[in-house]
Amino acid sequence: MYPAALENYWLERARRFTAAPDDETALEKLRPAAQRLSDLFTVKRPDGHFPDYAADPPLLLAYGLFFFPQSYVRARLAFDQPTRFRGWRPQTRGTEPVRLLDLGSGAGPCGLALADALGDLCPQRPVALTALDHSPAALAALREIANGFPTPRHAPPRLTAETRAADLRRASATLRDIPPQDLIVAGFAANELFGGDPAALRDWLAALGEKLAPGGLLLVLEPALRETAVPLRHAADALAAAGKLRRWAPDLSDTPEPLCEKHWPHEVRRWDAPASLAFLNRRLFREIGVLKFSYTALGNTPPPPLSAAPAYRLVSPLEALNGRLLCAVADDTGHRLSIEVPTRGLSKSAVKKFAASLERGDIFTLARPPQALGTPGLFRALAPSDLLPLYTAKNENSQQGKQEGDSG
Repeated sequence: MYPAALENYWLERARRFTAAPDDETALEKLRPAAQRLSDLFTVKRPDGHFPDYAADPPLLLAYGLFFFPQSYVRARLAFDQPTRFRGWRPQTRGTEPVRLLDLGSGAGPCGLALADALGDLCPQRPVALTALDHSPAALAALREIANGFPTPRHAPPRLTAETRAADLRRASATLRDIPPQDLIVAGFAANELFGGDPAALRDWLAALGEKLAPGGLLLVLEPALRETAVPLRHAADALAAAGKLRRWAPDLSDTPEPLCEKHWPHEVRRWDAPASLAFLNRRLFREIGVLKFSYTALGNTPPPPLSAAPAYRLVSPLEALNGRLLCAVADDTGHRLSIEVPTRGLSKSAVKKFAASLERGDIFTLARPPQALGTPGLFRALAPSDLLPLYTAKNENSQQGKQEGDSG
């Protein structure tokens, strides 16, 4: 899912900047910068404005090698449910370009990921990407990458990219002269703009929704932290309740599911990190085996009905108890339930294999109605085989059977 051409682009820039004879030497020289940037995004997050790390060449390269791949794949994973499961497509306008707006683009991991995905969805139409960010240095990197995007031989360019330095807080004024967009993405930018203020985020998203073309989609990704995931959820709830935008993902209903103190809304997906990222992480010891993120996908038209009902979305890790697995799910009516899956009689390896076949965010139906237990909201599936998968995110890089990292 993460193109080798992008990994090679950042490695080549790293070798040039560090004057290193090979990739590993360049990566060793950039590891301190990766440490600084990782701390900035996690344990040393500023209370106010984020610094322009793209203006610092070592930090920009560290971002490109360590965080760019993760954001790229997160965006592809978040786009997968509304497209592959719910069937979203940009409305047909002949051979006109599909218009894609990337807000807070940085060096472009989310916008370029979705441009690539749109190329698969609409192979006969070019993609016109407009990227807005406050950092000229990040936008310069995006333009350089976009100009090198592969194109079929003898075919016109599939991707055109326009970049603008802009104030993203003033959505209406900033976007006044931009035509309606088929797809708008805001990747990990809203928390930098609005902190944890769900009302400000709601108003911003409402203004963005007005820039969607008929049948357009607004995709917002945020870190999986409680303080970023919960405000995004509240903002999406308010927009859906007001009827301004309709949910396409990850929720299965416009009715908001109750928030849980223990399991706040976010996805957890396995993947294989690029070799350069894994090398950088050797002494950073960050968790890179899974990608965690929160997101919402909102459209100005409703999604088609689900293919099967009732449907359940896994919203917690699987907890191993005596003779059973316990998980939290949200159903297609907005209710949160707990489901026990009996495992008595199964070998340890069979239980482990079954647990590893499910990831947070997967959607399934049940072959038979679950059995209601004494505790309100607690049900028991009659057998593991009763869980019939409807959707799991398509990630060609994931390591199947590898269970790790889902603890929140």
